[in-house]
Amino acid sequence: MNHGLQYRLRRAARQMGEQHAQLAEILAALGPAIEARREADARALFERYRDALTAHFSLEEDVFFPALHGLHPEHASELELLGHEHAGLKAQIERLRGLLERDFPAFGTGVSALVQALASHESREERLARTLSDEPTEAD
Repeated sequence: MNHGLQYRLRRAARQMGEQHAQLAEILAALGPAIEARREADARALFERYRDALTAHFSLEEDVFFPALHGLHPEHASELELLGHEHAGLKAQIERLRGLLERDFPAFGTGVSALVQALASHESREERLARTLSDEPTEAD
């Protein structure tokens, strides 16, 4: 087995775990800001969340998925599907960004839908990562 890829995979998994904690922290503040209709706070938190999630997706697409693919090329289609889901999630985030400016209640509903979609996506990534890596890892 390729030790360099294993090392990159473990390192990326650690970074991803840190990013998950940061994303959860932002969401924990965003929900109450939306509920209290603190639009300026919600806007700032959403932009922070968007930036953090974009960085997280980049780590997965640029390091984690390629390392998994290098170690387990037989799972290329699953990894490709997860990457394509990122594109859909990014588009959903951009739609929410537009809603934030013109329809705050719809923005709140959309954030809830995004959180559910991300949870489903993350669950599949984590399952695949645990299956393919030598050590249990966290993935998005």
